[in-house]
Amino acid sequence: MSEVPNTATNSTTYDEVAVIARQAFLGNYTVLFQPEDATLFTRGNGRGLRLYDEIDNDPKVWEVLQKRKLALVSREWQVEPSSNSRIDKKAADLVKAQLENVGFDQLTSDMLDATMKGVSFIEPMWVRDGAEIVLADAVHVEPWYFSFDRAPKPDDLIYARHAVRLLDGTGIEGVTIPQRKMMVHRYGQKYNSPWGLGLGSRLFWPAFFKRNGIQFWLAFAERFGTPVPIGKYPNNATAAEKSTLKNALRAFQQESAIMLPVGMEVSLLEAARSGIDTYDKLVGYMDDQIAGIVLGKSGGKSGSGGQLAASLNLENEVRLELVKGDADLMTDTLTRQLVRWIVEFNCPGAGVPRVERVIEETKNLRDLAETHKVIFDMGYRPTLDQIQNIFGGEWVDVGIKGAAIANRIDVKSDSANFAAPLLAASSLNQVPADQAALDQLIATLPPDLVGNAIGQLVAPVFAAFKKSKDTQAALDSLGSLWPDMPMDDLQALLAKMIFTANLWGAVNAETEVKNAIARG
Repeated sequence: MSEVPNTATNSTTYDEVAVIARQAFLGNYTVLFQPEDATLFTRGNGRGLRLYDEIDNDPKVWEVLQKRKLALVSREWQVEPSSNSRIDKKAADLVKAQLENVGFDQLTSDMLDATMKGVSFIEPMWVRDGAEIVLADAVHVEPWYFSFDRAPKPDDLIYARHAVRLLDGTGIEGVTIPQRKMMVHRYGQKYNSPWGLGLGSRLFWPAFFKRNGIQFWLAFAERFGTPVPIGKYPNNATAAEKSTLKNALRAFQQESAIMLPVGMEVSLLEAARSGIDTYDKLVGYMDDQIAGIVLGKSGGKSGSGGQLAASLNLENEVRLELVKGDADLMTDTLTRQLVRWIVEFNCPGAGVPRVERVIEETKNLRDLAETHKVIFDMGYRPTLDQIQNIFGGEWVDVGIKGAAIANRIDVKSDSANFAAPLLAASSLNQVPADQAALDQLIATLPPDLVGNAIGQLVAPVFAAFKKSKDTQAALDSLGSLWPDMPMDDLQALLAKMIFTANLWGAVNAETEVKNAIARG
C-alpha cells in the first residue's frame, strides 16, 4: 500500500487495497467490469440488460413497477439551499429553474429505471445562455451502450471508482466520456459494483414460470376446452362410408347441421372438470410473488373487517418506506452529480442544494383528535391555525362560555360523554330571552340525571365493542341490541323536559299578548 501526501490538507491519502484481491481473482487480463448478476449470466443469452426490458412486457410486472414509480413521481418536490447565505439561495433558485425547464418528473421516472435494471444513464445536454451554462435537456440512454473500466485515467468520468466508458463499436474497451456529460443512477448497490443489482434479477423467475404456466394453460384450453366429436360406424362399413363419416366429423366443427347414413352416430367426448384450476393457482401465486418483490408485500388480500384493514395499513406503511428509500437514493445521486455540476458551472463556491421529494405519511385524524383531547384535558388547547393545518376545513370558536358549561358536567364514564354536548349546546351567545331561561333551567339539572339515562342506552354498545374481536364483528352484533335497549328512563326524562318547555312557551306567549294589547 502506497502513501500519497496531500499538501493542500496536510494529510495522507491511501490507495485502495481491495483492488489487489480483485486483480488476483479476476485476472489482470481484463479491465472492463461486467454486471455481477447471475440471472444475466445464466439466462441472458448475450442480451445483457435487454433481458429485463422483456420482463417489462408482463402485465403484472408493469403494473407494480408503475405503482412504485408513480408513488414517487406524483409527490411534490423542493430545492433546499445548503445554508441561508445569499449565494447558496441563488444556487438553489438556479437549480430549481433548470430542473423545471427539462421536466423534473420525467427525469425522475427515467432515473427510476434503475430499480429494474440496477443502473440508469442520463446524459445532460448543456448549452450556453449568456453568462450561464444551462441544462437544456436530460436524455435517458440505454444502459447496454456503456461499460466500466477498472483502471481509470486522470481525465476520465469516474463513478464508483470506475471510469465510465461508451461502447461506440470502435473497440472492446469503449471511449472516454467527458466530465459532467453522463449521470449514473444506481440501485441495489452490492460490493460497490457500479452496475448495481436491480429487481429484474428477482423478477425474472416468477415472470418466467408464469409465462410458461400460461402457455400450458392455453394448450390445455385448446385441447380440452371444446368437446371432441366421436363417430361410430358399423363393423361392415365400407371405405366410402368411413370416409363419409370422417368428413361429417370435420364438418361438425364448422357447420350448424350435418347428415349421416343410417347406422352411424356422432357423440362428444368432454374432459373431466376436476383439478383444472392448477394453472389459475400457479399464475395467481406468481403474480403475488411479483407484487411482493416490487411493493414489499404480497398482493393477495385475506380476511375481512379489522383483519383486512390491518393488512391494508401494513401494506401502505411498507410501500411508504419503499418510496422514501427511492427518494433518498435519487436525492443522493442528484446531489453528487447533476445538481453539483449545475452549481459548479454557474455559482462557483456555492454550497450544493438538496433536491428532495416531499414524502408525507397519511394522517390518522382519529388518533390526532384523541391526542388533542388528552392535551385539552390537561389544561392546554391548540390554536385555531394549528387545528386548520392539521384537520383542514373552516372552524369556529364557540367561546369560553360553552367550554365552561360543558366542564360543569362530571363525566364519570365513556357513556356519560354523550350528555356533555346536550348541555353545552345551550352556550351559544345572542339567544332569545325565553331560550336563555330554558338553558339556565337545563344547566341546573344534576349531571348524573342526564348522564345516567344516556349511559343506560349506550352501555350495551360499548360492551359489544369491547367483547368483539374486531370492528366488523361489533357492527354485526349491533342489530341484535336494538330491541332490548333500556330507553324508559331517557324517554321519561325527555317527556318531562318537553312538557316543561311547552308550558313555559304557553305562559310566555300569553304574557306577550297581554303586553302587546297594553302597548296598543
